Amino acid sequence: MTPIQKAGQRFALGFTGTVPSAELRRLVKKYRVGNVILFRENLESAAQGRRLTDEIRNLIEGETGYPPFIALDQEGGVVTRLPADMVNVPGAMALAAAPNSAQALRQAARITAAELERIGVNLNLAPVLDVNSNPGNPVIGVRSLGGDAEEAGNLALEVIAAYAEAGLLCCGKHFPGHGDTAVDSHLALPLVDKSPEALEACELIPFKKAIAAGIPAIMTTHILFPRLEEQRLPATMSRTIITGLLKERLGFSGLVLSDGMEMKAIGDYYGIPAGCAMALSAGVDLVYVCHESRQMEASLEAVNAAYREGRYDPEEFDRSVKKILDYKERYAGFGREPGEGIGDAAAINDRLTRDTVTLLRGAIPPLGGKPFFTGPLAYRSTIASAKPDSSLSFASWFARRFGGGGAECSISPGAEEIAALKARAAGHSVLVLGAYNAHLNRAQLDLARALAELPVPLLVIALRNPYDLDGLPEKAAGLAAWEYSEKSFRALAAALQGEFTPHLAQ
Repeated sequence: MTPIQKAGQRFALGFTGTVPSAELRRLVKKYRVGNVILFRENLESAAQGRRLTDEIRNLIEGETGYPPFIALDQEGGVVTRLPADMVNVPGAMALAAAPNSAQALRQAARITAAELERIGVNLNLAPVLDVNSNPGNPVIGVRSLGGDAEEAGNLALEVIAAYAEAGLLCCGKHFPGHGDTAVDSHLALPLVDKSPEALEACELIPFKKAIAAGIPAIMTTHILFPRLEEQRLPATMSRTIITGLLKERLGFSGLVLSDGMEMKAIGDYYGIPAGCAMALSAGVDLVYVCHESRQMEASLEAVNAAYREGRYDPEEFDRSVKKILDYKERYAGFGREPGEGIGDAAAINDRLTRDTVTLLRGAIPPLGGKPFFTGPLAYRSTIASAKPDSSLSFASWFARRFGGGGAECSISPGAEEIAALKARAAGHSVLVLGAYNAHLNRAQLDLARALAELPVPLLVIALRNPYDLDGLPEKAAGLAAWEYSEKSFRALAAALQGEFTPHLAQ
């Protein structure tokens, strides 16, 4: 292989549109780019998705001689990429809360693997191995399997095993841990000032378990760990962390993938092209430049220039390329037969969703003849999250379903709005508030306290983070639904109608 062909295998690019764009085709031809990442905006339907991945495979194999990794982030819950005619499973923390969490996580992973196989995707950038030890974390939250490192690690093994049985390449993320931050690396450069011993006692536990279980790929994080890396370099660009800690000390020999290199943690502080070149020097095998822009070509040029100038160990570079091609032979080849059937995936998923609905406090009050529903629209709280459907309103959906009254509120309602909503709610049989990240937008809790002053029952439903139910007035009952989606709303409606009894928090 030529140096350009080698460098091309170490890149994955995103693109705009539902067919391979002219710019993607140009970059693949010029730089022999070997891999692609898809997002929700690339996928309109299962049939279109399959046509798209066939075109991508034909393009890249034709130009490079090797099949591509075609990746996406299909974590479930708040981070999903599959279109409406496919099955998006609940998220990690929701499934971890189900009564039989290990079985639920395996079922969800099997469904996801089968759905990805349907459309020709061969790499899922999941599961999340971060321990959500900081409830104020704006980017991980319900994407995590929980706040207990041992339990999160053990549950992750169920997911990894299910993907291995399905023959789908999966990737644990975000090494060495994104759980204890209050900053989103999509938007800024976080710092975790923990000692190596503290990291060993928490963040590294799920990664160690996953490595011992043979996880095939791990994704890095763009976070500063100053007690691991003395230079001001995020983990993705730190040879001390990627080669020294992950590969040498923890013994990981699989694929090391970067998180998206356009995140502001890289772009605003180091520059995307320089970040890509340094990530490969640090020991990352495959860098992701996900959003079509001039930075893609600049990044490819930067890596090729670094290779020409002797800034890479050529033997190490070749070993990385060989590793990528070895994993492609196992996971990315043409003509793979579909896996064993899993039955009615949609019906199984509906049952899984019901199993995740969790009663955290009190009891569900009867709706009576005149319920009142209020709550905000969802918003895209992190760039990683799927874009919410602006037509889906908790208040409107439930008012149509059950009658009574409904009124949307702001994400952070002011005193005047709270007073108006309280006046509208008066005289109803029960009050139901759908909270969305209320622990970060605490005015929603002010609304809950105001509604609790009315002489009727109050139910608060956490539509993303269960931490929203902390600090509620004593009279309020609390349900965790984990995500703001029609699938979740259907499960909640069944619970409110008494079709099933939500389980109590374990």
